[in-house]
Amino acid sequence: MENNVKVLKLITGEVVIARVEQKDTMLILDKPITLKESGHVGYVVEPWIPAGKSENITISIDHVIAQDEPKPVVEEYYLESVMGI
Repeated sequence: MENNVKVLKLITGEVVIARVEQKDTMLILDKPITLKESGHVGYVVEPWIPAGKSENITISIDHVIAQDEPKPVVEEYYLESVMGI
């Protein structure tokens, strides 16, 4: 999967960052993460589904209310972070 990193806002209110590939009406999220605010430190990166064993999660495009390109610093941080996940 290419470095097609996207920021997704889901209908649940969650914001997920992942490399995204679209197949028909489904999105394949490669190593999806969330950013949690951490007081004065900024953000903490967490796997989106920490108890799951799959690196690729498939969701319906109907569960996405917004999609955007990440800021360059966020994309770089994501790519560095997922190398260890």
